[in-house]
Amino acid sequence: MLSFLEDLKKGNVASPPPLAAPQFGSTCFCFPHLLLFSSFIVGLSGDHQKVETEKRERERMREFSYEDIEAATKSFASEQLIGKGSHGSVYRGRLTDGRIVAVKKPSRLLNDDKLSNEIDMLASVKNSGVVDLVGVSRGPTGGPLLVMEFMHRGSLHDLLHSSSNPPAWPRRFAMALQLARAVLFLHEAAPAIIHRDIKSANVLLDNRWNAKLADFSIAVRRDDRMQPLDSPIPAGTIGYLDPCYDESGELGPRNDVFSFGVVLLELVSCRKAMDMERDPSSIVSWALPILRANRLAELCDGKVALPGRMKRPIRRMLSIAEKCVSEKVEGRPLMGEVVRELQGVVEDVMPWPILGSVRSKVSEGVHKSVRAWRRWVEKRVNTGKSVACKDYLLDDGGADECGDDAHGKRLLMFSAEK
Repeated sequence: MLSFLEDLKKGNVASPPPLAAPQFGSTCFCFPHLLLFSSFIVGLSGDHQKVETEKRERERMREFSYEDIEAATKSFASEQLIGKGSHGSVYRGRLTDGRIVAVKKPSRLLNDDKLSNEIDMLASVKNSGVVDLVGVSRGPTGGPLLVMEFMHRGSLHDLLHSSSNPPAWPRRFAMALQLARAVLFLHEAAPAIIHRDIKSANVLLDNRWNAKLADFSIAVRRDDRMQPLDSPIPAGTIGYLDPCYDESGELGPRNDVFSFGVVLLELVSCRKAMDMERDPSSIVSWALPILRANRLAELCDGKVALPGRMKRPIRRMLSIAEKCVSEKVEGRPLMGEVVRELQGVVEDVMPWPILGSVRSKVSEGVHKSVRAWRRWVEKRVNTGKSVACKDYLLDDGGADECGDDAHGKRLLMFSAEK
């Protein structure tokens, strides 16, 4: 049997339509297993350059032997296990070249089509805001294993709800902006990709605390020609799932916007999206009345101090969240507007030379001066010689979740990609 990548290179893999009609009786939309690693650019005959670009990206992905994966994970030893759920287990592994990876070993309960869909999506989506698919492997039974970029800091959900060191406000703003840019990248693809399961548990953090979007098992592609009847059956996570989608059955980018708004509320309040031990259980139902009454302190995470200079950017982020979770779909912003507004929030908090987009805004000579200034600030922060600057970056009174990982330095270096 030809391998995954051999099939791809020899042209033996078919291309799917932008979105197939839902199969009634199933719980979510899925691609047929035969369409594994199919073309990302669909229905755009004549756009050969994009097709070739996607093909080159896919060829960079590696197919590992099962023996390679066994060796990397020490035969899936229990001490290598880093996560387990209904969809399977994730193991830490070290490849022969020294790279640390996460190996996703699906459970038998996971629908093969969901897994095929995730591989297809991740193989075609290459962006620094999306967790990278390093390669694939076949298990003993023939089922695929996913070899993923290893995210050292775990999930945003665990950081917010399980960590004893909650993130300071500037870091929360940076994570929100990074996630927004990742979602915008998906929505601006051709055809657009709707993630359908944006939630804090699917936002993973690398060793520099950059936020990346993961889990594309129920993501779909959607173009402007899609009719309402073409939309897949509603799927997602309760608390993040757009109720308007559930009622109308129509799918579009603004359904993801609702889920993103829930994550923003979660970032500010550190309250779970759905908590059955509280009344109301939904974070949206709880937050909106408080927000409209302008009781800011009640909405903010009580584990982190709320200095005066942070109130304005927090209000701005909450205003964005309120628009995102609007009951009327047409009243929600698109992700391009969300990114612009969050960029303004970050600029409120951080001095302009720290922003990663500075290179595109100033000449190379000025950029070198900025880098020299940044190194000077980092030195002052790390040696504790500039209390005012250190407090500005770390948010005075807030816990430093990084501990010995130089929170201030990491914050200075956060990536603000376009």
